[in-house]
Amino acid sequence: MDADENLYAIVFGESIFNDAISIVMYKTVISMGESDSSIISQIGSAAGKFLVIFIGSILVGAMTALIVAFI
Repeated sequence: MDADENLYAIVFGESIFNDAISIVMYKTVISMGESDSSIISQIGSAAGKFLVIFIGSILVGAMTALIVAFI
């Protein structure tokens, strides 16, 4: 389609990011519906899960970029 490579990379990255967010949100909502704990603890648990996955994804991406840059 003769699109700019940077535009393609941005759109592709945004698409992957949205897919990952939707998977995490789906699993979080399902686990919240099955839990008997209070809504405050469920929100805290969901925020904690999101932060762990977010920071983990950043670390994996950064390490992969460093390894590729080194090679």
